Amino acid sequence: MVQDSSRKAKTSKLDTDPDAIYRIINLHYYIFILLIVGIPVWWMTTRVYRADLPLKEMNSIILPKTSDKPFGILLSLEYDILITIVNPLPQDLNVKIDGELLELNLRPFLNKLSPVADFVVKSQWTYLTDLGIKPQKKGDEYVVNESQLYHIVTPLEKESWSFISNRTCINLMLYIAPCSAPMYLYDNSKNRLETNAFVSPRWGGVYFLNPDSKSCQKHVYEPDYESIIRTFVNQLMHLYHLDGFSESAMNKFKFNKAKEMLDATKHTLKSLAQLLYEINSIVIRDDVAEKVIIALGNMTKAEKYLEEDNISEGLKHAKVAFKNSESAFADPSLLALLYFPDDQKYAIYIPLFLPIMIPVFMSLTHLRKWYKEHIHF
Repeated sequence: MVQDSSRKAKTSKLDTDPDAIYRIINLHYYIFILLIVGIPVWWMTTRVYRADLPLKEMNSIILPKTSDKPFGILLSLEYDILITIVNPLPQDLNVKIDGELLELNLRPFLNKLSPVADFVVKSQWTYLTDLGIKPQKKGDEYVVNESQLYHIVTPLEKESWSFISNRTCINLMLYIAPCSAPMYLYDNSKNRLETNAFVSPRWGGVYFLNPDSKSCQKHVYEPDYESIIRTFVNQLMHLYHLDGFSESAMNKFKFNKAKEMLDATKHTLKSLAQLLYEINSIVIRDDVAEKVIIALGNMTKAEKYLEEDNISEGLKHAKVAFKNSESAFADPSLLALLYFPDDQKYAIYIPLFLPIMIPVFMSLTHLRKWYKEHIHF
């Protein structure tokens, strides 16, 4: 009798509050939208997408031992050859040099290097440029010692436009010394350098030209193109560690460049694998994953061809591997969530969701009681 009376009391209570059933229905909708729809959508939209990668294969790459080979031009598949003609006193001397003619004469040499990389030749003029050093006066000439040479690069580089291109830049500077201050380079043994030029590894070369007295009297100077091109070619050969143009020398050059590209590819892919293991917030899109797979495949092919002494095919596949590995590693999409790690994500979302979730869980308790009281199976 007591149980029946309590049921009647509860039923009458529901009857006296006809809106209770609507609140229960609204509560069901609220819980469904938040828990069944909202949380999965939030999770899918904030998760880090990472396409499938052969991480084990990448991480198992054996890196080559470091060697003490001399520095040279940075490894790249595209270069800008920037020829800068410096005339420090244009009001005293009119220098006549055709930049297009310099490019035309330099192109045959660059064509020999074309299997390794592509070259774009540019030229520019700068005026009233300070060398940044004080040459020592010795009779009627000014002496620049070998120890001073590398201090010249910085002020000259400030006047160049090498930074406006994405390609690696090789600087070839032609400095026309003033008639009043002819400049000559000396080594540390106080011997004059016959070339009157020097090379800075990973940057380029500088060639000092002194106008002859006849040109100074006329205030017009047209230098010898053959001498300029010969000096520039020698500087480029030095920067590329090229021993000559014979077939054996060129094959050695191509082989060494292919090995450099493969070594760079291995370092890049292994570094990428290690970063992916250490940082969970790095995004890997499908196109980036495809580049990594292409790089791995061509790296394997290039090593096989080089072992078989097939240098042309080895170089071909090494270039593809190097290009794709560098492109994958430098893809901007990798940084999309790099500075938004999980701890910061939780620090932002927990204060947002916690005040919402507490009433939801409390409502679940009320729903459980309501079902227990009104639904009988």
